Formats: sequence, structure tokens, C-alpha cells
Amino acid sequence: MAHYNVVIIGTGPGGYVSAIRAAQMGLKTAVIEKDELGGTCLNWGCIPTKSWVVTAHLYEQIKRAKEYGIVVGEPQLDWSALVARKNKIVKQLTGGVKQLLSGRQVDIYKGTGKLTSANKIMIHKNEGGTEEITTDHIILATGAAAWNPPGWSLDGERVIGSKEALDLTKQPKRIAILGGGVIGCEFACFFAAVGTQTTVIEMLPRLVMAEDEEVSAALEREMKKQKIALHLGTKVEDRRDNADGSITLTLSGGKTVDVDTVLIATGRRPYSADLGLETVGLAHAERGKIVVNDRLQTSVPNIYAIGDVTDIKQLAHFASAQGKAAAEIIAGHNAQTNWRAVPAATFTSPEIASVGLTESEAKAEGRTVKVGRFPFRAHGRNIADGETTGFVKIVGDADSGQILGTSIFGAKASELIHEASLAIGADLDVSAIAQAIHAHPTMMEVLGEAAEDADSLAIHLLRTEAKVGAK
Repeated sequence: MAHYNVVIIGTGPGGYVSAIRAAQMGLKTAVIEKDELGGTCLNWGCIPTKSWVVTAHLYEQIKRAKEYGIVVGEPQLDWSALVARKNKIVKQLTGGVKQLLSGRQVDIYKGTGKLTSANKIMIHKNEGGTEEITTDHIILATGAAAWNPPGWSLDGERVIGSKEALDLTKQPKRIAILGGGVIGCEFACFFAAVGTQTTVIEMLPRLVMAEDEEVSAALEREMKKQKIALHLGTKVEDRRDNADGSITLTLSGGKTVDVDTVLIATGRRPYSADLGLETVGLAHAERGKIVVNDRLQTSVPNIYAIGDVTDIKQLAHFASAQGKAAAEIIAGHNAQTNWRAVPAATFTSPEIASVGLTESEAKAEGRTVKVGRFPFRAHGRNIADGETTGFVKIVGDADSGQILGTSIFGAKASELIHEASLAIGADLDVSAIAQAIHAHPTMMEVLGEAAEDADSLAIHLLRTEAKVGAK
């Protein structure tokens, strides 16, 4: 019976990263994976969807080529080539994960792992048969699974989830997306960009509820400009499958929508079923969430949990950070466990990125805030790039000057957010970003201008224009 210092169940961006870090720390390590190495993020989430986002953006840029002094014909989308490119990228990266693990002598078990004690795991192998291994420590990195509302089941063609969407054999003509969160809005912007008639149905009153209200409002305006039909504060009351293959959805209020495909994007819930948690007396919360302390330990001290299964933040990079920390703690080292400065990015058109507290969250904590804004339309580089939609919003503590949060809506938001993330993690004041010298002409200058605006000192903006830029 093989024995390890640490065994990780799941090889998503939390699992495989923790395995590599554990091996770097000199621990004998194994991973157990029932599907593909890399987990949801690499195979059916972050990476493949971004390959499509890049295509959509390029497609839109080509249609705008005349604005940049280039005359071209009308672009044509090759759906099969789109899917093939995505598959090629995924294959390359999953192969890379295997090389990284094997190169560090991490043993890979393909199958389903189930805890039989706090130090034993029974592996039901994909090729058949079982094998039991022992370990000093266990890291649960099983991620999350898509949640479908009652009455909805996937058929892979007409009713699909985000995973099935990436393997569609042809482009839908009309699609309804149930859910206006991150996944729903990203797919909506993609499908609308490539010519699919797109409808978003969301039960809550606004899109991307976790983001700042100004960002949600701006995204709603831009999606409407993209001819995406939005039904907010709305439920699907009835579904009728028609003889011609279409689907008729009846919404609350009586309105009907006819589509060819329905994409369910109503969120993801921690996946902790069939792990044998009850056998070892491991406590977990409602909806599968595994509770951990600030050292990522569960109620069983030698069993740790990281990533989406902890439901602290469902973000791939956060899972990776937790994975590194768990491995380092197990190896007896100090580890970074301050999670205040975790950036988030949503790849809509345009992008959203945020870190720290929103304005309303800061006020809910009883803080007096100062807010700086800067619109992209007032910035030379954005004008030159033809990317003038959007703004930066920085929230600071009015008393101490400490930067509390930043929200960005616009082109390259996912790249721009990291200066703010570093500033929050380092407990810097808003003035630190304002005083930093930003290279000209670069998009990063908008952060400096927004920080200056928090004290009414923005050079390239009249104070009254800052509020206009956020509208």
C-alpha cells in the first residue's frame, strides 16, 4: 500500500498547484482526478471561454476596421474552426499540467477518491478496480459543479450548461441565457458579438450583483447596445418545446420568448458529495460547502480544503493561492493567508475587474468614504485605441486615506486591476497610486487619475465630469 505525505483530491487550479508546491517543499505527493487534469477552469471554464472571448473581440475589431483606416470585407465566422482552436489550446495546457506534475514526481491516480479514514483513501479507478493509499495529510480540492434550477435538465443540444456550450457543433441562431451573473454575462456578450440573437433572464434586479452598482448599470447599458435583450427581476414561469425544435419560454408578467437553445448559467455550488466526509466526521455546511479555519484546516486537523469547495471565493487564482498556502502550512512553513486583496475579472464586452470593497460595502461597514473616478473617454491612450467606453472607480477611507477598493469597467480591465490589488494588499493610501508615476501613453494612467480625483486633483478632468464618466 503506497503512503504519501499529502494527497490532493482534484486537480483544478487549486489542486495541481498545491501538489506542485507540496513537491517543491519536499513532500511525497499524489493527486486523484476523476476527469481531466486541470479541472473545470482549464477544460471547460476560464481558458476555453477566453479563447472564444478573444475571437469575439477580434471579430468586432475587424468589423470596426474602417475606423482605424483599414478597409476589409465583412468577416465570416467559422464555427468549427472556433471549436477546434479551443480544443487545441485545452489539449496543450492539460498536457502541460501533466508534465509539471510528473516532472516533480507527483503520482497521478485517475479515478474517484473516497475517504475511508482520516489517513486512508480508497480510489475507484477509471479503468476499473480499486486501490487504497495512506497519507499523513489530505487536501480536498474538488471544486464546484453547475447548479440547475428545479425542472431543468440538460440534453446537450437545446438545453445546455456552460460546459456543453463549448462543444456545440453549430452556432445557435437564438439563445436564452438563464442567469445574469459572471458566466451568463460572459456568454451573452460572446454570442451577441458573433451574431446570435441573445436574451438574458435574471431573477435578481441587476446584473453581476457582486460588483459595484455603477458597474452593473454600465454593463446593462452596454449589453443593450449590443442588442442583448435583458429581463431583470424576472423568472421563467413555463417552458414549451415546439414541433419545429424551438423552445418557448413564458416569463413572469406573461411575456414569451422563442429561442433555439437555452443555456443554464444559474451558478455553481461546492462539490463535496461522495467523498466519505461523514465517515471521518468532517463537518460541512449547507449546499456542500466545506468549512475551514484561517489555516485552511477542516474540522479534522490533518484534512484541508481549498478552492471552490470552500465557497469563500469561487475564483481560480484564489484557489491557487489557497493551494500554495495549504501545502506550505503542511510542510511547516509560514504562508500567506490574508485574502483581502483578491482581484476578480469578468470577461464581458467591455471587461469588468474589481478588488476590495465596493462603495456600498464600505459604507455598510460604517466607513466614511471618498471616491475618485476617471472615464476612459477622457484619456488619450483609450481614445487612440478606440476603447473609450468605461471608467475607473477608487474607494478610499475618508479619514485614513487607505484604499479600500477599486472597480474598473472597460477595455483591459482584467489587466489594469493588479496595481490596485497590490496597493490594497500593502495597506497603501489612495495617494500612493496618485503619486506613482505612470508611463505615458498607457492605459494604467487612468488609475492615477482616478486616485487624484478622490482628492479633486485629477489633471485631465473637471470634477463634475467624473460623475458623468460613471454614467
